[in-house]
Amino acid sequence: MHQSLNFTFDGVSSEDMGVVMINEDGGLYKDIFLPQRSIREKKINGKDRPYFMGVENNPLSFSLSFFIEQWEDRNNLREITRWMFTDYYKPLILESNPNRIFYAIIEGNSNLLHNGCQNGYVTLNIRCDSPYSYSPLIRHDLSVRDKYEVYFYNEGDITIRPQLKISKIGDGDISIINKSNGQEFKLTNLYNNEVILVNCENEEIFSSLQKSHNRYLHNNHNDIWLDVDKNSSVSFTFKGNFDCEFYLEYKYLNEDRPLYY
Repeated sequence: MHQSLNFTFDGVSSEDMGVVMINEDGGLYKDIFLPQRSIREKKINGKDRPYFMGVENNPLSFSLSFFIEQWEDRNNLREITRWMFTDYYKPLILESNPNRIFYAIIEGNSNLLHNGCQNGYVTLNIRCDSPYSYSPLIRHDLSVRDKYEVYFYNEGDITIRPQLKISKIGDGDISIINKSNGQEFKLTNLYNNEVILVNCENEEIFSSLQKSHNRYLHNNHNDIWLDVDKNSSVSFTFKGNFDCEFYLEYKYLNEDRPLYY
């Protein structure tokens, strides 16, 4: 992570802003190996062994230092602060691994240390929205006519849930079966040309007719969502008549570069 010289934050390159990452400590780089986690347990009177209730994974948090050279000549110090001062998590991509995305926001204190000659560096505290980094969103286009089978590979370290855009052809039902675990995602009584957006991660379904016809599909869904197991290839069977955009976003625990896909 910290061996990078350049990065992109919120779609803007650090090179364009005249800043470059530095390693304050010198010598060896110190990167995150695993997300921070804590054990949830309950102490029971008279028992030396507490009751284990699981683990809680905390969002990634790390420091990022960058050098600003001759900011007075560039006259962009305020521009840099506006760039970094966001109100929500924004994608952070480091030069050393462009296929890995952190969704990050600046928190805590920050100081500009400089020599009085318009050269100096800033150290910021970065907090991410989850314990993981992510791949770019990967899209698979499918045309389902009665029945269609396909394999999806999750090269990440965590089980993930897909996003889907379903364009219905003709009235009727659709289903998607995960053959590795028997999960069946099913929607019934859909209309011709209806477009359905599905986010399995957030367990959300939206119909293109929701606003115009006050149509909600929760009662048309069997309340089963799709999982793609970590580091595995999974077979899916699609049934019905529809076109589908199937999106996957891998989750990673470490900096190691992903396989090419």
